[in-house]
Amino acid sequence: MTISFAKPLAGTRVIELGELIAGPFVGTLLADNGAEVIKIERPGRGDVLRQFGPMVAGTSAFWQVNSRNKKSVVLDVTRDGGLAILRDLIKTSDVLIDSLRPGVLDKVALSDEELRSLNPSLIIVHVSAFGRVGPNSRRGGYDPVAQGFCGLSNLTGERDGPPMRAGGAVPVCDFMTGLLGAFGAVLALHQRKGRADPVPSVDVALYDVAFRMIAPLISYYEATGKAWQRDGNHSLGGAPTGHFMTADDKWVCLSVQNDEQFARCAGLVDRTDWVSDPRFATLSGRTAHRDEIEIWVSNWIRERERSTVIAAFESKSLGVGPIQSIEDMASNEHLSARDLRAVEDPILGSVRMPQTLPVNLNTDKQAPAPVLGEHTRQVLSEVLGYSTETIAQMIDHGDAASA
Repeated sequence: MTISFAKPLAGTRVIELGELIAGPFVGTLLADNGAEVIKIERPGRGDVLRQFGPMVAGTSAFWQVNSRNKKSVVLDVTRDGGLAILRDLIKTSDVLIDSLRPGVLDKVALSDEELRSLNPSLIIVHVSAFGRVGPNSRRGGYDPVAQGFCGLSNLTGERDGPPMRAGGAVPVCDFMTGLLGAFGAVLALHQRKGRADPVPSVDVALYDVAFRMIAPLISYYEATGKAWQRDGNHSLGGAPTGHFMTADDKWVCLSVQNDEQFARCAGLVDRTDWVSDPRFATLSGRTAHRDEIEIWVSNWIRERERSTVIAAFESKSLGVGPIQSIEDMASNEHLSARDLRAVEDPILGSVRMPQTLPVNLNTDKQAPAPVLGEHTRQVLSEVLGYSTETIAQMIDHGDAASA
């Protein structure tokens, strides 16, 4: 017998204001877990994410995957009628996600104070580049800008090369900010359930997320006066670590950390003498002399095919794995077993998309990403109770738009 469970956030209504990745990814995670997420989009083009990244049949793959389970409502909030609809929606909601440039909501008389006057129990999740306080709080910005400001880019890249964006074209700080924003929203909902007064709000920034990852290096600098430098694919410590090419021109990732692991690695690569070498007796010593270790290991790996290398290191219980391409990942058995679920998408066709529920629940199928304005009439009617005549009038006046 199959038992179905309601998704954890069923019955929670969320209004999403914002574009691209970070703020909308908060909404994505909440929607995947059962929240009713009503995405407000501007007339005409909607969220710019619809045109962002690789395209399929004129639609962004990033949009289709990251905007599923949401409702699209098109409002012109620069008009009194569109703003009035937004205010009515806020009155009925549990969470507001605001990833507009700081100050935009203030300009349309929707400051935090006004939002709370409309809905005293509203949880506001502010997502921005630099946060709500500090000298840069009014600045806009995207993932590359935040990475540069916080020093993450300066720590990424080869030792003698230029700074590089962590993750390349994939906006890692955007996605991590979305994760923390969703986590903050759930914590705030939990706290509100305990009748917290005042109702908590969330302030999450790309800058903060990127900085949090390198925060120990700031502490290290303040304690020692030494600034950690970028060092290619090396980890913070240990050797051998990094990426190595095999005889069949493929790549593996290797990470050897503690003393026991290093001893097993030394035996594997025919350098048992390393175990008694005082230079390599500790992790810090191996880190200081990692170049000598890794030249030998690199040559050893280069003489063998990838499957042989991986099997050899795994036989010694050492951390090793292939550097996989998108094509590799598409056929990866572990990924299929863990994180992907087949869907029939109206744009992409039959594809697999990630499953983001925190536990394995038997739930209803995922809804595809909405077309622009697909749910405008439905939300105005079913959520706000507007009459058919009122909705038609608002659409005629340009306050709202539907598909």
